[in-house]
Amino acid sequence: MPFVFNPIKRHFDAMARKMGGSNAIFAVERREPIFVTEDNWFGHTLITGNVGTGKTVLQRLLSISMLHLGHVVVVIDPKNDAEWRESLMEEAKTLGLPFYKFHPGQPASSVCIDVCNTYTNVSDLTSRLLSLVTVPGEVNPFVQYAKALVSNVISGLSYIEKKPSIYLIHKNMKSHMSIVNLTVKVMESCYARYYGYDVWTEKVKYVANETLPVRFKRLAEWFTAHFMNYEGSEQIDWLDTVSQLIDYSMSDPEHMAKMTAGIMPVFDMLIEKPLNELLSPNPNSVSSREIVTSEGMFSTGGVLYISLDGLSNPDTAAAISQLIMSDLTSCAGSRYNAQDGDMSANSRISIFVDEAHSAINNPMINLLAQGRAAKIALFICTQTISDFIAAASVETANRITGLCNNYISLRVNDTPTQTLVVENFGKSAISTNMVTYTTGSETSLPHNNFSGSISERKQTTLEESIPKDLLGQVPMFHIVARLQDGRKVVGQIPIAVAEKQMKPNTTLSEMLFKKAGKVTLRQNLDIKNLNKFLRKLH
Repeated sequence: MPFVFNPIKRHFDAMARKMGGSNAIFAVERREPIFVTEDNWFGHTLITGNVGTGKTVLQRLLSISMLHLGHVVVVIDPKNDAEWRESLMEEAKTLGLPFYKFHPGQPASSVCIDVCNTYTNVSDLTSRLLSLVTVPGEVNPFVQYAKALVSNVISGLSYIEKKPSIYLIHKNMKSHMSIVNLTVKVMESCYARYYGYDVWTEKVKYVANETLPVRFKRLAEWFTAHFMNYEGSEQIDWLDTVSQLIDYSMSDPEHMAKMTAGIMPVFDMLIEKPLNELLSPNPNSVSSREIVTSEGMFSTGGVLYISLDGLSNPDTAAAISQLIMSDLTSCAGSRYNAQDGDMSANSRISIFVDEAHSAINNPMINLLAQGRAAKIALFICTQTISDFIAAASVETANRITGLCNNYISLRVNDTPTQTLVVENFGKSAISTNMVTYTTGSETSLPHNNFSGSISERKQTTLEESIPKDLLGQVPMFHIVARLQDGRKVVGQIPIAVAEKQMKPNTTLSEMLFKKAGKVTLRQNLDIKNLNKFLRKLH
């Protein structure tokens, strides 16, 4: 390079050192904008990359773009990234859309999320709660016992006209006496409805001011005598629930404690203050916190930013992530069924899950498999594929990667992740042209007596489009991607910033007269040039 360009070159050298990797990888072709259609993202997107390589910057760009396209945006962020949150808040304010923040570490400014508000049936809600202790593909008798118990507790709450919540479910199953108390309330309510509110106590010969054990014994004896083998023509919907609750109430308390030992710590964790209010809100409470539901979000639009304290309390963060993901999946299924498959009037929804390995459960996988039909796009982000394997299994990791039609990778050093990138990009035909020149002469012969030959060999072989070695040399904010429409691209991520933070392009005088490292090289996107390029495409 000519000496005269050295003052400019030093700034690019400094930027290259800061970006890391090998910038030569992305200098083999002419730079052009890469456009991706909205429908392309509804094949779901998997993003991988090392720490600090630009994953959050990419997610910030994508989430803001989806918001401008009119999507409802839900973000599950275990790191509580301030720039991402503030960017979405500013964009929502500019567009006149509501912005909701959920943060257990900042309860004063946090909204409440009713994760038990929307459910298709009792088994749906039960499965969502038990997914916190269920390993996909594994049959565990303790989990099966707990599932049956939780299911009957939820059904029992409905018969006494109590809306299920994590707090109420835990309250009514935390001890043997809690279950006995619930069973008595359920039998009182069911007998009153069956015989009549004014006459049932006389009919059953029930005294309401007796002790709990005495009341339970009388009500249970009446059930055994009149409903245990009921064969009447009138259908009674509460028989199975009451029968099961009586069995639990009469079982050995120590045995029940052992069988529920796996799930009770999870419930204990989710009802600790302030989660008891944030995840199990009471509509009649005097609290000023706004209550948000998935169903309401999907209807009104806007942004729900869920910040989780994943660094200091990863277990709680993972549990909340899975609960919210299960709730979103259930709501998606409900709105799809309500419209009988016609989603033309419904808004599109984009869900961004950072550190997605902590949110893996069966509902998340089901949403990946069927979310497109409900107009839902998932953007799941993790550092390596090994995170998925450690959190679940190899088979589950393969399912997740297979269900994402878009795959974007930044710099990765993990071997399984590199292998996935290489397999997604396939092989390319590489032509090799070998030319050999040979000459020879002997000292015993005249000087003009010599021999020579020329040979040429051409060969085409299939080689990896992107060698594994190069994946560990990708600079910051650079990507390799396989898109749903079949394209395989390499590119650079534009950095989205708020309008008030925008600064002009770096000038030539700045590069000439300022020291290297003291100048931030900026080149803002030119909308006119982008529109010009778009017109060429169409």
